[in-house]
Amino acid sequence: MAEPPAPPAGVPLWLRLALVRTMLLVGDGGAVAVGHYAAYRLRFHSAWLAERVPVVGVDPGWDLYARLLWLIVPLWLGVFWYSARLYRYTWQSPFDFVIQAAKGTLLSSMAVLATTLLFGRLEYSRFMLLLAGALVGLGVLASHALADVVDGLLASWETVKPMLLVGGGKASELLRENLKSRHPRLPVIERDSIPTPAELEEAARQGVGEVVVVSARAAQGKLLDLAEACETAGLPLRMLPDLLELRMGELQFDESLGVPAYRLQHTQMTRANYAAKRVFDVTVCLAVAALAGPLLLVIAALIRLDSPGPALFRQGRLGLRGQVFRAFKFRTMVVDAEAKVDEVKKEAGATGFFKAKDDPRVTRVGRVLRRFSIDEFPQFINVFLGEMSVVGPRPLAVTSGEMESLVAQFGATAKKRMNILPGITGLWQVSGRSDISDEQRFALDLFYIERWSLGLDLEIVLRTVPAMLSGKGAY
Repeated sequence: MAEPPAPPAGVPLWLRLALVRTMLLVGDGGAVAVGHYAAYRLRFHSAWLAERVPVVGVDPGWDLYARLLWLIVPLWLGVFWYSARLYRYTWQSPFDFVIQAAKGTLLSSMAVLATTLLFGRLEYSRFMLLLAGALVGLGVLASHALADVVDGLLASWETVKPMLLVGGGKASELLRENLKSRHPRLPVIERDSIPTPAELEEAARQGVGEVVVVSARAAQGKLLDLAEACETAGLPLRMLPDLLELRMGELQFDESLGVPAYRLQHTQMTRANYAAKRVFDVTVCLAVAALAGPLLLVIAALIRLDSPGPALFRQGRLGLRGQVFRAFKFRTMVVDAEAKVDEVKKEAGATGFFKAKDDPRVTRVGRVLRRFSIDEFPQFINVFLGEMSVVGPRPLAVTSGEMESLVAQFGATAKKRMNILPGITGLWQVSGRSDISDEQRFALDLFYIERWSLGLDLEIVLRTVPAMLSGKGAY
C-alpha cells in the first residue's frame, strides 16, 4: 500500500494529539447521545422487545431523555476521562482497551442510574438506561477504532526529528517499542552514557530534536550538567521516573518551602473508601455464590475422593495492620504439607515467597485447581467475614517467614502491604502471576495500594477471568 502524501509543512505532534483527542471526545459524546436515542426507540417502539420485556408505565416521550442528555453526556465523558482514562495518549493492546472501555461503561451506567434516582418523580425507564449502556459501549468501541485510523494517517504525516534516548537497558527498549507503535516515522538514537556538551551540540546540528533520559541512575551527579548542556544546544530534555518513584506514590510539584520540591501524594483509604470497597466485595461474593455454588460442592467431593483429608484447608495469614486470621482454601496438597515446606524450599534453593511448578506435595486434583486458581474460591468466605477483600495484595502466611523475608529485601516499606485488606486477586495475579519476580510482585502491590480506586478494583476483576482461564503462570 502506497504511503499517503505528506503535506509540505507536516503535522506537528501537539496538533496531532489535539486533533485525535478532540475527535475522541466528540465521537464518544455522539455515541452516548445516539446510544440513548437508539435505546429509547428499542424500548418504546419495538414490538419484538415489548413482547419479551413488557413496558411498565407510559412512554414519557423522547423530550424527557433529550433533556437528560445535558447531564448524561458530560457524566459519561467525565467517567471515561478520570476513571477509565480512555483519553491518555499511551499505547495499549486492543484487549486492554476493551477492558478499560467496559470498566468505563459499567461505571458510567452506575453513575447515571444513581444520579437519576435523585429525580424519582420523573417517569423514565431504568431498563432503557441499562440498554443504552450496552449500545453506548459498542458506539465507543467504534469511535475509538475510527480515531485510531485517523491517528495512523496523521502519524504518517507527522513532522519528526530524531530522539536521543540516554540510559539503555529494558526501560530504553520499552520506550523505543512504545514510540515505534505511536510514532512510526520517529528515528530513535540510543546510547548508554551521558553525552558531553560537544556531543550534544553536534547532535543538534545533525537534527536531533529531543533528549530523553530513561533512567535517573544513568545520570547520577550529572543531571544539572546535562540540563545546562541541553539548554545551550537548544534541545528539550525529558526524564523518565525510576521504579521507586512510580511505586512510592504520585509525584507533585510543590513550592510551599520557597524552593522547588517534589511531594509524594499518597492515596488515603478513608472510611468512605472502605465502605465503597466493602459494598463492592459483598456484591461480588453474592454473585460468586449464586453462579458457582454447586460447582464448588462438586470440587469439594473430588478432593475428598482424590486423597485422604478434609476438602478445605485453613492457614494463618496476616491481614489488615498485621492482624492474624485463618484463610480458607481448597486443599491442594497432602495433609502434612506445611511440615515439609522447609525441605522442599531447601531442595529448590528458594527463600521468601515460594511456589514451585513441580512441588511434590501437590495432589492430582490440586494441580488442576491451582492451574486455574480455583483453590482460592473458599476465600470468598473470608471476604464475606470482612477479613479479606476481593482485590488486594496476597495475604502472607504467618508461619512461612514471608513477611520477614520481604522486610529483609525491601526494608520497612514492605509493611505498607498491610495498610489495606489482603485480596483474592490483585495486580500481580493478572500481570504474570507466579512467573514474575519478588521485586515485580512487591512493586505491583505498592502501586495498587498507592493508586487504589473502585474503578481499579473493577478492572482487576474483569482481567482476572481471562487470566484464570489461560492458566498461565499458575502452579
